[in-house]
Amino acid sequence: MTLLAVDHVGLSVGDAVQAAHYFRSAYGFHIEAETGPGAGPDGTRSFVLRHGDVRLMVTSSLNGNGPTADFVRRHGDGVRDVAFSSTDAVGDFERAVAAGAEAVQEPVVHEDESGRVTVAVIGTDSDLVHSLVQRDNPDGSFLPGVHRPVPHQGGSAGPAGDATAHHLHTVDHLALCLRPDTLDRSVSFYERALGLRHTYDETIVVGGQTMNSKVVQNDSRRITFTMVEPRTDGPRGQLHDFLDNFGGPGVQHIAFGTDAIADAVRALAVRGVDFLSTPSAYYTALAERGIDVGMETETLRELSLLVDRDDWGHLIQIFTRSPYARRTLFFELIQRVEARTFGSGNIKALYEAVERERTRTGADETGTGTDTAAPALAGTAQA
Repeated sequence: MTLLAVDHVGLSVGDAVQAAHYFRSAYGFHIEAETGPGAGPDGTRSFVLRHGDVRLMVTSSLNGNGPTADFVRRHGDGVRDVAFSSTDAVGDFERAVAAGAEAVQEPVVHEDESGRVTVAVIGTDSDLVHSLVQRDNPDGSFLPGVHRPVPHQGGSAGPAGDATAHHLHTVDHLALCLRPDTLDRSVSFYERALGLRHTYDETIVVGGQTMNSKVVQNDSRRITFTMVEPRTDGPRGQLHDFLDNFGGPGVQHIAFGTDAIADAVRALAVRGVDFLSTPSAYYTALAERGIDVGMETETLRELSLLVDRDDWGHLIQIFTRSPYARRTLFFELIQRVEARTFGSGNIKALYEAVERERTRTGADETGTGTDTAAPALAGTAQA
């Protein structure tokens, strides 16, 4: 396979205009390209938003028909497509289908004066799909003939003067929440169909709940999925909440890489991003864990930042609350200083914080509370 990195993450949403406004105003993305109303496939409207090397495409159906509308009816707003950049989209598509992937869309070539883009789409055993995108000119149009470029005006909606343009630079990883007893099958699929490698695994036991977690990556680690399944031999918890509210397995969180997490959290909080809080006792215990990341403990505590160390270095991370009606998808900010793992040492603190959030929103009584740390748990495998 010739997959290089995440090209973009495609979200199917009820209202693309509103979704684009949210990512512009809350996270500082700018619109790179768009379709006209109803001009996209199946009568859709979509916007491509960019922040550093992070691209999000938000798409909504205007006529209630087609895959986008079907996805939103089943799952609410969420990730339908994790697209990969490729140097041979046709060959990668053929190899994936030969390995058992569903052929959702045969390779199609889109071309204009700015360059040529070849796109093919494969399916998984859930409603998640993967576009394979070959760009002959990486600086050309996002999708010639479908999306029209939108000139960048040098700023984005939000408080004047905040410098979020340099805060988020990559999609560090995506977390998948799976049904019980499907983790090994999913890992095998990504190994066979997409050539990813199983690099980490862990069994997580917290609060009587047991979760199995595994990670698959490409060689450069620019494509990384952390996968987690709840075990059936324990009480219901955060992962069950997601599966119920989302209506099945899917992407639980998107992790944005940053080189300045403290600045990013401050700027995004001003813009209205709601971050998960962390118990104060977590910071008291940092010294006992022997973790020093070169940031004052009071700064970590003030911003509810989580830290961890592995054999390669350390990381700092934080998770948002879900902004969506079903309380499913949410986001992570992560700053890596050589670290390759995902914050395994933070599981207990995260679990405690999320259980407080579940109780606050009535999850223990209704089963519909905020699922805010499940993606963190999904991303906490270690070597």
